[in-house]
Amino acid sequence: MPSRPAPRGSFPVDLAVFLAILATGGILVLVGHVSPEALAGYASALAGLYAAWHHRPQRTRTHPEPSETPPAPER
Repeated sequence: MPSRPAPRGSFPVDLAVFLAILATGGILVLVGHVSPEALAGYASALAGLYAAWHHRPQRTRTHPEPSETPPAPER
């Protein structure tokens, strides 16, 4: 019975998105729909938004979830 090969790790989603955006920008410039200067401005704005989203602080819980509270003692 053939076995499946072990996975190599998680797929680099960030790399795939970067390459897709790079290819889309290159095509838009080559076709003439966007000037290189405008594309640079859009790329700077999107990079800033991505950096703000990617480096956001993690939420910390101050109160335990209801499932984490110990049961009340019986009287």
